[in-house]
Amino acid sequence: MKLPIAKGNKRALLVEGGGMKGAFAGGVLHGLNSVLTAKNFDLVVGVSSGACSAAYYVTMDKPEPEKSKNALSVWYKELSGRQLISLFHPLRGKTFLDQEYLIDFIFREKVRLESENFETNGLPEFRIAVSNLQSHSIEYVKATTSNVFDLLKAATSLPIATRGKHKLEGVTYSDAAILNPLPLQDLIEAGYKDITVVMNSPMERVSEPLGFLTGLLAFPRNWKLSKLMREFHHHHFNDARRIAKEPPAGVKIHTIAPDDSLPVGLVTTIGQKLKETVDLGVQKGEDAARFLFEMFFPKGKSEKGKRSSRKKDSTRAGKGKHPSPNKSSVKSKLSPAPKKTSKKAVSSKKK
Repeated sequence: MKLPIAKGNKRALLVEGGGMKGAFAGGVLHGLNSVLTAKNFDLVVGVSSGACSAAYYVTMDKPEPEKSKNALSVWYKELSGRQLISLFHPLRGKTFLDQEYLIDFIFREKVRLESENFETNGLPEFRIAVSNLQSHSIEYVKATTSNVFDLLKAATSLPIATRGKHKLEGVTYSDAAILNPLPLQDLIEAGYKDITVVMNSPMERVSEPLGFLTGLLAFPRNWKLSKLMREFHHHHFNDARRIAKEPPAGVKIHTIAPDDSLPVGLVTTIGQKLKETVDLGVQKGEDAARFLFEMFFPKGKSEKGKRSSRKKDSTRAGKGKHPSPNKSSVKSKLSPAPKKTSKKAVSSKKK
């Protein structure tokens, strides 16, 4: 399943994963929700743990501080300690990362994901990126009330930590990050010209190739997939950051990323560090929301006319009713559009 093709100036939001580093993205989306709800995007795409945070964000059509805060607290309350990740889980017949606890208990019951709100009241389409283990390619499956929980299990099927795969409608999927942790290029090729990217590590970070042993442990019975993971994971990670810094002509990319390495890593479960990471994300998100609001809706546009004026959106930043943001929190890049726009001008070659 490919991304929906964009017609006109469509806005997309891409949320990176990274295991427990997704706590930063959760904080960013909470900060955005205070000013810039999901209704301001035409498409939201989540990768790995980024899909978990994005799933809550796309269910709120207006700022809902308490509901958003409750969802955000999952990161440092429900996922800390040995509740989600533990070396002792296999002794109880579980995987190191307990997806049943995360999806079936937390998302379905304790902090219920209101999936019935998907695409209602002007909310955008929500696509979750997954790796198709049969075709060895990335797919973008549309999240619905009926499939979202199985889809989130597929998206969070991190090799080694989990079974590494989950079936959905007869197809076996895994975490998209094994092949492409940040599919920014795919959004550009689908025609999106205004993209906001939430990264869970600094833009300057460079990923090294995964080692042979990591690939072997991840897919011991599938050498081809193991090789593909070692070839493509770091390539797409680094390439997306290069594109964010130097977007193709006519494409605007707004990047929200931490300034330094986060207090947490892929499997950190210390509550205090997770809370610190969440707070960093919230601050970045709040600052970015005000900046993006001014970018999306320059001075003079009425509340009523915001949605109808999307196609005529200007790149001019105005002085709206919100206080001036810390612009270092979001780095926007716009390459000048050529006189004649063509598909080649809007997308770069696949590598």
